Amino acid sequence: MSNPIKVATTSSVPPGRGILVDADGLLLALFNIDGVFYAIDDACPHQGAPLSEGAVRGCVVICPWHAAEFEIPTGKLLCAPGTRDVQTYPVTIDGDDVMVDID
Repeated sequence: MSNPIKVATTSSVPPGRGILVDADGLLLALFNIDGVFYAIDDACPHQGAPLSEGAVRGCVVICPWHAAEFEIPTGKLLCAPGTRDVQTYPVTIDGDDVMVDID
């Protein structure tokens, strides 16, 4: 049984941007892409860079340290030097609350 956790409000994540959120000790990058919210692991698998600080181009986040690219909705690695995909987490909106399911 899932138990979504409130990690932010919709107004706290500007469109086309990401922020760092804490979901019960799990650090996630939360993105707002044209009003749709996505959550992925914050740490780039290459060297741990914070993906929440990366530039967003469309549905892609670019690692701020070495420019590995990840597709935000799927977590798919698009180019080196990344070493693997990143985990994604289901996001739901409840009123103005952004909820993430980490189970």
